[in-house]
Amino acid sequence: MLQCQDVTKTYRTPNGEVKALGDVSLRIDKGQFVAVCGPSGSGKTTLLMTMAAMLRPSAGMVRFEEEDIYGMAGSERAVFRAKNIGFVFQMFHLVPYLNVLENVRLAGGAVGGRDGGRARELLQRLGLQHRMDHRPAQLSTGERQRAAMARALLNRPKLILADEPTGNLDPDSAASVLGHLRDFHRAGGTVVIATHGPAAQELATRTIHLRNGTIERDG
Repeated sequence: MLQCQDVTKTYRTPNGEVKALGDVSLRIDKGQFVAVCGPSGSGKTTLLMTMAAMLRPSAGMVRFEEEDIYGMAGSERAVFRAKNIGFVFQMFHLVPYLNVLENVRLAGGAVGGRDGGRARELLQRLGLQHRMDHRPAQLSTGERQRAAMARALLNRPKLILADEPTGNLDPDSAASVLGHLRDFHRAGGTVVIATHGPAAQELATRTIHLRNGTIERDG
C-alpha cells in the first residue's frame, strides 16, 4: 500500500544541518496495524508527516498504491491525501472559531463535498452528538481528540496515520481513541500510529522501532 524508499529528511538550523530521518526504507501493507516506537527525537513524527504527503523528504521516494506522492503538484497531492489518508494529530489541530460539526465537515472540502450527514453520523458514533454546536475550547481534551478522529474518518480513508494520539489524554479517553482505531482496522483499514504507550503496541500487528532517524528494529 505505502512504500518509503531511502527517505531522508534534513533540516537546516543556525548550528548546521540536523538529519531527522536517514535513508529509511519500509513498506506498509494493506490491513496492517503498525506501531512506530522510539524515544523523543527519534523521527517518529517526521516519518508520519512524510508518509502523509505533508512533508516533502530531502531525498528518497514515498509511494502510495504505486503513486509517487511527491511527484504530484501541490494541489493534486492535497486532493490525493484527502481521499486516501486520514491524519490524527497529538495536538488535535481543530479550527478554534468553527464548531465541532464544521471542523469535521471541513475535511470534505478538498474532495469536492462537505458531507453533513456523514459528519453527524461519525460524531454520534464517537459520542459527540451533544457537542456538535460547541467550539473546541468548550470541549474536554478527550472530546477534542474524538472530534479529530471523526475528521480523519470523514472521507472513508484507506489509511489512518496517528501521531501519538493518546499522548495528552487520560486513561479512559486514551482507551476510547484506541478503540476507534481498532474498529477502523477490524473493518479493513490500515493504521500507522506513533506511540510511547504499551496499549497501542498491544493492538499492533507489527512494531517498528526508530532511533536517531533510522529503523533500529522492525517486526
